[in-house]
Amino acid sequence: MLEAWNIHELTILTVVGLAGLVLALDDWRGMLLAWALMGVAGGVLLQQATEAPRELAGIQIMNSALLALLFYLAGRRARTTISRTLTARPAVHWRFRALAAIFLYFLARMMAIRFPLPIASPSLLIVTYALIGIGLLIATLSRSPLKAGLGILTMLNGYQVFYLSVQDSLLAIGLMAGMNLLVAFLIVALTLVRQEVSA
Repeated sequence: MLEAWNIHELTILTVVGLAGLVLALDDWRGMLLAWALMGVAGGVLLQQATEAPRELAGIQIMNSALLALLFYLAGRRARTTISRTLTARPAVHWRFRALAAIFLYFLARMMAIRFPLPIASPSLLIVTYALIGIGLLIATLSRSPLKAGLGILTMLNGYQVFYLSVQDSLLAIGLMAGMNLLVAFLIVALTLVRQEVSA
């Protein structure tokens, strides 16, 4: 029982920690890798926390991998202007963002305890609140369409973790994946257009 709890808690920390990395990093390749791994860990958490079918977690993982590949190809094509190192900006920026991610994690924990929902487990509520908060912060603090888009998709991932835990209909899963794909195509188009304008 204790080992199962520790693995569950480790999965929660992994999902939120990877979302925090997306927030803190400036290198677009690192952001994409962290975001893709966050989607994989979210699928694993969904499988652990609910009695959802394995196909649901598999679709979540494949969706994240496909979108990360799409963003990688767009970023490589556009040669985005996101700086490749953390030292390109003052050190306070990434430290502030990392501290904000930790704060949002503890805030999400308090909200899951204070405002529990009977239809979802507390661990899924923690991840939902944390991903929505971190995604909102990524979208508002970013200067590039790629990172802002990753913030929007992080918020959507937070909502999906909650929604797919209570509704395991294949139609709902397909609609969520389609919505993610639509948002991803808009982000890729904005990234490419911005690169053409700045060139």
